[in-house]
Amino acid sequence: MHIWAVGGGKGGTGKSLVSNGLGTRLAERGQQVILVDADYGGPNQHTYCGIRKPQTSLVQFFEERMPLEEIAQPTKIERLRLIPGNINSHNTDNLTTTQKQKLFRHLKHLQADHVILDLGAGTGYDTLDTFLQADVQVGVIAPDTLAIENFYLFLKNLKYRQLGNTLSLLSLRDRAKGIWKNRAELGIVNTKEFVAHLRVLSPEFSELFNQEQKKLKMHVVLNQVREHRQAEIGFAVKSAVVKFFHITAAYAGHVRYDKDLWLQFGQDTPALQRGSSFTLRQDLERITEEILKAQFPEET
Repeated sequence: MHIWAVGGGKGGTGKSLVSNGLGTRLAERGQQVILVDADYGGPNQHTYCGIRKPQTSLVQFFEERMPLEEIAQPTKIERLRLIPGNINSHNTDNLTTTQKQKLFRHLKHLQADHVILDLGAGTGYDTLDTFLQADVQVGVIAPDTLAIENFYLFLKNLKYRQLGNTLSLLSLRDRAKGIWKNRAELGIVNTKEFVAHLRVLSPEFSELFNQEQKKLKMHVVLNQVREHRQAEIGFAVKSAVVKFFHITAAYAGHVRYDKDLWLQFGQDTPALQRGSSFTLRQDLERITEEILKAQFPEET
């Protein structure tokens, strides 16, 4: 079973649309898929799936200890099930780190070929940790400056979190803080030199950090493309991810803007299954294919 995480930092870029599209396309290929609405502050996957009032949600998992398999409910798309977010709960955006870690542990035991997590906006530790732990990592951007800047901020925080987690596993966090505090005396001027210093200090750190870096493989998806020339932005962002963040990346493709998408909501059928969503379905099928066949080099 593969766990997919769809993130990107900024709200409004279309992470829910892409998550839903990936889940639908995989299910149509004969795969058993569970879509998880992990946007704790604003869950909306039930609306994409044409479910007006979910009978169960993550509320039952966190507050009543109901197994996730019992919470996962069928949708009108064969082989696609949904675990809705915390709909109408007082605990919607106040989950503890322990609760979110527990959720990820239980996700690994679901009966499915693919579990797709629709992550919320922001760069909270739990969002970053979930993204880092996923088998398939999808970053969604939009062709505007603010969205791209937020995506770069998401990547920066992702790398820092990866570094911090590695140091914690080796009980080196306090020592690393001391080194950073005295970086001027040590001749360290940037993060790259800081990491190089840590590598010399601890071969165990160097080996483990290399292993963790290899796990981060980003599939970049560009959403809300209004004109053909905007599609080139996706290639430029992918190149920046590799060059400046040293993250292995592939450009999975773009999704064209659909001005009538909002008309598909509030219906009893999945939003992406209705007639006017043909362009979206076509683009998301191509993106799913690109992600499934992506070949990453062993080293960045």
